[in-house]
Amino acid sequence: MSWISYITGGMTVILAYAFYSVGMEDEEEELGEEENNVVVNDLSGRYVTLSCQTCRKLKRHKEVKLNLFQCTKCKRHVDIRDA
Repeated sequence: MSWISYITGGMTVILAYAFYSVGMEDEEEELGEEENNVVVNDLSGRYVTLSCQTCRKLKRHKEVKLNLFQCTKCKRHVDIRDA
């Protein structure tokens, strides 16, 4: 094997680790927000994972009113009642 193969393998491992560690930081922040804002005896303390149209990703949403959820990142409201 040549040195180029070793260097390519090393760079691949470094990039994979960098992508993995960046992804873990986002999840820890969202979990930290959730733990601080949990209300035990209130219906509006529910958290669900919904697709956010503004963020264009699956994000955590907090229930503000019955069947009305607010994205924890961009604060957009999502109403899931029947039309």
